[in-house]
Amino acid sequence: MQIEHGLPLVLRALDDVESAARSLRGASEVRWSSGAADRFRAALEEAVVCVRQVQVSVERTVQPVAAADLDARGGL
Repeated sequence: MQIEHGLPLVLRALDDVESAARSLRGASEVRWSSGAADRFRAALEEAVVCVRQVQVSVERTVQPVAAADLDARGGL
């Protein structure tokens, strides 16, 4: 199956990743202090690293997918 218009899907994925990053930043603004809070913050930090890695990967696909879309349309 060939997808001729992949760029909108990649851009939507990038929006989703950026939304996840914003949500993680918001979740990290906890004001309580305890062992559980420390574990929560550590888990959030790990999640932020993972989301950043995904964001970089998705950003790297934008140009190749845009080029593939252009090729699929006959170079228009």
